[in-house]
Order: sequence, then C-alpha cells, then structure tokens
Amino acid sequence: MDWRAAAELVLAFPPLSQKVSRGSAADQQEGVWRGWENARVIRNRLIASAAAGDDTVGVAVDEAQLLVETALRVADWDTARTRDIVDPITHEPALALLTRLNREVRATAQAARERADAAYPDGYEPTEDEESAAWRGTGG
Repeated sequence: MDWRAAAELVLAFPPLSQKVSRGSAADQQEGVWRGWENARVIRNRLIASAAAGDDTVGVAVDEAQLLVETALRVADWDTARTRDIVDPITHEPALALLTRLNREVRATAQAARERADAAYPDGYEPTEDEESAAWRGTGG
C-alpha cells in the first residue's frame, strides 16, 4: 500500500503542470519527467502483479529511491491535494509515509553495499568465468 500511495501521489502531479518539458535542461537537472515515468512503471508493476495490501513486490532500489525523491518533491507542490491522495490509501500523513519509505530504501541500499563489499573485497578482480557467468545470468 505504501508504494502504491507514493506512485499515485507522483502520478497525480503531471510534470507538464510544473512547466517542465520532457528532455529539457530542467527535466535533466530536476528529473521530474524521469521520476513521473518511473512512478508509472512501478504502478503498472503493482497492478500487473495484483498486489494488494502489504504484498511483496520486487522494485529495484534505484527505482524505489527515485520514486521517493519525486514523491517528496511533489508533496510540497500542493499539500491539501497530497493529503487527499495519500490518506485514503494509507491513513498516514504523506510526510511520515515518505520519510519512512526513504529510510527503508536507504537501509536496503546500505545493506546491499555491505553484502557486495563482503563478497568482493577491495582489489578483487573477477575471473573470466565469473564475468561470463554474470553476463549469462547464471551466477557463476
């Protein structure tokens, strides 16, 4: 439900209403269109998986981070509309929800970095077989 609320919030504020055109310098700098399209992809993934309630759905950490960053930005644009969108879905204030999601994403990213550091210490160079297996997706 939390990720659905964040995605719906972002999608409720189309980038064009903020006078940011797709591919413009402002878009590239602020990532507004990129964040909006990312939210659309995540919402479609939730719908396709028929996720309900607190079902687990896989979202890449960078996609989740972009969604939260964009949702935090758009939550400032219109707080009353933000409340109208998020409250019926989660019954939680938008800022509390997005702050919690932001902490969860950061913790997940940090845990992944720690696992990678433990698996691949400084100076580690993969063998040709390991590289080949990674490209094939067989995991070595």
